Amino acid sequence: MLDTGDERPTAFAEAFSAAISARRVTLSWLQRRLKDRANPISVATLSYWRSGERHPEGFRSLTVLEDIERLLGLDAGALVGLVDTRTRLGSLSAAQNPFTECEVTQAAEETLRILDAPPIEFTRSLSAHVVSTVGENGLLESRTSQVLVQAVAPVVEEMTYALMSADAPVRRPACTLRGATLVREHLHESEHVYACVLRLDRPLAMGDTTMLEISMAVPPPEEGQFPRENETAGFVMRPIRNLVLWTRFHPAAVPDWLYEFERTPAAPRPTTTRTLTPAESIHQSRRDFGPGILGIRWGSDR
Repeated sequence: MLDTGDERPTAFAEAFSAAISARRVTLSWLQRRLKDRANPISVATLSYWRSGERHPEGFRSLTVLEDIERLLGLDAGALVGLVDTRTRLGSLSAAQNPFTECEVTQAAEETLRILDAPPIEFTRSLSAHVVSTVGENGLLESRTSQVLVQAVAPVVEEMTYALMSADAPVRRPACTLRGATLVREHLHESEHVYACVLRLDRPLAMGDTTMLEISMAVPPPEEGQFPRENETAGFVMRPIRNLVLWTRFHPAAVPDWLYEFERTPAAPRPTTTRTLTPAESIHQSRRDFGPGILGIRWGSDR
């Protein structure tokens, strides 16, 4: 067993073994179910975890454990809470704003200062599923994000959530939350950045996770101020295990043209684009993505 200076790995192994016995399942059964849920792991690794010879390390193992808790009928955190904080965090790269445009980065700094917001770097997203709805007028109507958030600071009671765009204007949305309460918000006068401060339903210790659902209804632009083009995108400042963007168009507003854009600092070209076939439903999926920006832009020739 890896010696971390306490008994938590042993406690984890005992709890994991007891849960498997109580559920009367095999490691092979558990491995197959995890694979079906897009969380592949070897039977050998599960065996090491059960015996205590090894213990979960890094946020990939964390997402596997959360699925194991559900499959074995355990309370959320029953196993994750027994993993040492250092191993739950795994490697932690420095946060990096994927927007390089001066006007966007300056607007972001000013907005966070006005809000007296906690640093965005105090949390990271482990997975995110974002559903965007486009109305009959061809404009973005709503955006709902379900995000698995992890604290990477000693105690996190509030976190910052932001929308940024270098091209399409950002409009102040009407927010509905689960897992947190909105306490402050600000739309920068440049319309490049909207940010809000969220108070979590429960404080997070370093390494702890929580699920948030953030729904935003986007008001239509004022008359005569329709944007030249429309877009929806997601950005992350640290690598994220799973990022899924699902954009749904009104049947009467399927665009005439559509393309995907992706920006990552590590790419040979900072921003790449790819033409997509217009349809009522478009989804984009990335694993181990970021820091970077992923989104689509669309328009009509009519």
